[in-house]
Amino acid sequence: MAKKRKGEKYDAYLVENVEPIQEFMLNLLGNRAENEAVCRFDIDMENLEAYIKRKNDENPEFRYTFFHIFCAALGRTIAERPRMNYFIRNTKYYERKVISITAIAKKQKKDGAEEGMIIMKYNKDSDTSPVEQMHESICKQVYNIRKSEDSHDDTTKIMQTIVNLPGFLRRIVFSMILRWDRKGNLPKEMAEASPYSHTCFVSNLGSIKMDAQYHHLSNFGSNSFFAIIGQKSLKPVFHEDGTYEMKTFLPVSFTIDERIGDGVYFANTIKIFKAYMMRPELLDRPANEAIDIRAVEDELGL
Repeated sequence: MAKKRKGEKYDAYLVENVEPIQEFMLNLLGNRAENEAVCRFDIDMENLEAYIKRKNDENPEFRYTFFHIFCAALGRTIAERPRMNYFIRNTKYYERKVISITAIAKKQKKDGAEEGMIIMKYNKDSDTSPVEQMHESICKQVYNIRKSEDSHDDTTKIMQTIVNLPGFLRRIVFSMILRWDRKGNLPKEMAEASPYSHTCFVSNLGSIKMDAQYHHLSNFGSNSFFAIIGQKSLKPVFHEDGTYEMKTFLPVSFTIDERIGDGVYFANTIKIFKAYMMRPELLDRPANEAIDIRAVEDELGL
């Protein structure tokens, strides 16, 4: 068994050889919620919609949605852009040992309906494609949440246990949780069940006919990356000769802790993500297969 390095946590590696300017600014800037960078962009849905139709024609029983493709593209992008898996704790940089994407699923789309958390772990070294990894994980977890009357995910079970405590005990427990979190010492089971302890939190607002451009980060936990999917819509695309055509676009918003990278890094990350979303057939390749995504960006004019 490999020996644990000084400063390493069970869920993350301590990042060494940080650039001096980053180290300097990290000690001057505030907390995560005070260092949010918001990036909003649209994705052309033409190829994505055709791809999903082909997948569902081939496999009508277990249908694919653009959310599966979104999470697959996100996982593949993060694997290629490791800083997107960084977080900061106590003025130190850490890189998670696992790429994990989390979202909330409701049993029913109505007020007061019970909801549960789903966690998709992306394995960059797997022979299984990103799309199949996410499709299998999401379908299994959402089915368990929505079909079983008595089912509760681990997060819900932990929250129920804590909130059912008497008031004075509950305050003590919350005080301990916050102290453990600041030091990076949350119990493993609690950290893994928290939606704020994963690589990226995704909110699919388009599924409930909503749109939004921003969601805040939280100082609790280690989540440095929040993604919002809006409601797709038709927009005009103008050509050089003055003519135009109507195309369907998907609005996406990323909220990122700007301390984990710089503007160029985030911009290049978004280009890679858009390339995978606009060429989703690339996500059918094994996760461990190298892809020249920069050539795809040039082809798409990104």
